[in-house]
Amino acid sequence: MYGIILYIMCQEERAFFGDGMVSLKAIKTRKESKRTDDMQSLDQIWESVLSILQEKSTRSVYDLWFKDLRLVYLDGDKAAVVINSDLKKDIIQKRYAQPLTEALCEVIGFDPPITVLSDEQEKIDPQKIFEEKKSSEPEKEVFSALEEKESLNDPSPILTNDEYTFDNFIVGSSNKLAYAACTAIAKNSSSSFNPLFIYGDSGLGKTHLLYAIINSMKANFPKKNIVYIKGDDFTNELVSSIANEDTLSFRNKYRKADVLLIDDIQFIAGKESTQEEFFHTFNALYEDHKQIILAADRPPKEMKTLEDRLRSRFEWGLIVDVQLPDYELRLAILKNKAKMIGVHIPMPVLQFLAESLHSNIRQLEGAVKKIGAQSFLSGVPVTEEIAKSCIAELSAGAEPQSKTVERIISKVASKYGMTSEDIKSRKKTKEIAYARHICIYIIRNITDMSLPTIGKIFGRDHSTVMASLSVIDNGKKKSPLLDVEIRDLIKEIKEG
Repeated sequence: MYGIILYIMCQEERAFFGDGMVSLKAIKTRKESKRTDDMQSLDQIWESVLSILQEKSTRSVYDLWFKDLRLVYLDGDKAAVVINSDLKKDIIQKRYAQPLTEALCEVIGFDPPITVLSDEQEKIDPQKIFEEKKSSEPEKEVFSALEEKESLNDPSPILTNDEYTFDNFIVGSSNKLAYAACTAIAKNSSSSFNPLFIYGDSGLGKTHLLYAIINSMKANFPKKNIVYIKGDDFTNELVSSIANEDTLSFRNKYRKADVLLIDDIQFIAGKESTQEEFFHTFNALYEDHKQIILAADRPPKEMKTLEDRLRSRFEWGLIVDVQLPDYELRLAILKNKAKMIGVHIPMPVLQFLAESLHSNIRQLEGAVKKIGAQSFLSGVPVTEEIAKSCIAELSAGAEPQSKTVERIISKVASKYGMTSEDIKSRKKTKEIAYARHICIYIIRNITDMSLPTIGKIFGRDHSTVMASLSVIDNGKKKSPLLDVEIRDLIKEIKEG
């Protein structure tokens, strides 16, 4: 026995196992051999995955995002791939994780979540990276109908997105009233603007303003119970609470709020039980002098299936709208977004983008991000040619303004029982003049045409156009029905 122990001690490179002895160098060699075999297996798996991706993707997408990926880790629960660019890493994780997972599933028969790593991260034990990723994942900040009913007891369930603040909200003529109302509420916690109702088309900044209120109030009034929810999620949570026989927790969550913000409130319209519940929630908060802030894609009077008692309450406070940004505001938004993400875009290119993109703010932000990524990946400065190629998809299908104008005139003429030629003629009868005023107002609001350009369409000068705009503006103030009439026309025109 002592001889065996002495033998082991004297032979530093050997180890005793059972009845035999195996060289430590041999063990190391076997481990290295196993690791090599594992890597070969991973390479074979990934080669099959890449073949699938190549079949399902365009050549440019495959070459840019998938070709250089390598599979470096795989077990029953997770997988990791490596890419040689931090920018590509983030984009692939956000935009292409699903097709990667689906292709891997086709090869191995199950679908472990894929984590995209950089070259530097590859040197670290993948298990450590997975642990760090799990520990750094933020807690859920917004409530869902699928969450456990205990989550309804959270005193302050809010969606906090630090990216959206009043400081980076670009103010222009199309949104300055909404901005002023939101900043006033954020500073004072409560105000005479109760409820505040913000409406406008999608992508114009309503949600940005709601998040900005939340972030500002969290800083100024940290003890306030701020609750944010989307209209359809409010319905889903109500249904879930009824199914779980826990409506008390649901009611406590909303009726004990100091500030309640509901985005896309239009989604509760036509839902009888949801409207009933929200009616009582609204009353409880309002009577307790708690702030209510609502956002929708249309004003209360245009929510056809909204109960009258709710519609009247939505109109108790201040109603403000956010409209499509004009050229100057679009240019300012583009400049600000480029600065925020560190992309240098020359002024002529910014001006080109501001002239070319009209839909909404999200479109502008998406264009800047895409142009920045294209410039980075190609290693060349931003030019108008790069901008044109990047926004080709965004602006595809946008019709020339001349066709938009013709459709506006045609729609208005049809509504008021006359021809397009009548409206464009020199006739000055009351009916034709009124329809002409409507046309001029709509053209000014949904196109970027200057006053002189609009005047030329009707054989008038810019002062006549200004007079027409004034007639309609004054008419809308005197008659809410005219406002509804024009909005319905604009909606019909946009829908084609």
